[in-house]
Amino acid sequence: MTCDQINLRIDAVLDGDEAWTSDARAHLDTCSRCQSRVALAQGINRWLPQLPVDTPPATFTSGVMARVRRERWRAEQALDAGFNVAIAAGLLLIVAGVAGLAWSSGLIVVGADVVALMREAIAVTGAEIAPQLPTYSVAALLLTMGLGVWWWTEHANFER
Repeated sequence: MTCDQINLRIDAVLDGDEAWTSDARAHLDTCSRCQSRVALAQGINRWLPQLPVDTPPATFTSGVMARVRRERWRAEQALDAGFNVAIAAGLLLIVAGVAGLAWSSGLIVVGADVVALMREAIAVTGAEIAPQLPTYSVAALLLTMGLGVWWWTEHANFER
């Protein structure tokens, strides 16, 4: 038996899971290095139970579980968002494919009158919105600031 083989069995023998074989006993009788390793392991086994055991705070388990749930929830949210984007892209491709098929088969015919009507509608809408653009800009800015402050108060770690 070699020193490495003895070293691998020391813990198991001291824990009572194994017993020293006759080869191991013969090696231990002649090897002072292995004897000192066994003595050191026995000393450690006597010393460890005397150490104080720290008890975790009462909220430790619930805190860890809350963090695990929060991390799992974030992962699920990211997965759900990706799934929703993939579904939306798929639906958009289906709608575009159906529209393209209808267009190429002649079911949908857009005449010059429809294009002119849409161009006029866009021009009239733009002419009506243009004078109110500063008001819309200020309203959008205020809304954005309000949402930003709301988000900040929800996510800031205030010391209480």
